[in-house]
Amino acid sequence: MPQRARNRNHRNPRTMGELISTLVFIGMAVWLLLEALSLIGQAPTWQVAGLFLSAFLSFLGALRFVIAQAWDSYRKGRPR
Repeated sequence: MPQRARNRNHRNPRTMGELISTLVFIGMAVWLLLEALSLIGQAPTWQVAGLFLSAFLSFLGALRFVIAQAWDSYRKGRPR
């Protein structure tokens, strides 16, 4: 049976796994941020900076679909 042709702009709705991973990224970002804030003045500066960086990257991981959508809309606006 032939597959139905899909529109190029069609995106499958978010799956349960994508939702769970997004929530995990947000949870880890919050936890790492709170951990970094609690260690200010008690741990070496590089360790606190690493925790802040990890929290920021986890937050970006949670926003990966928003970032991808923004990038796609940016690329569509550029002349080729």
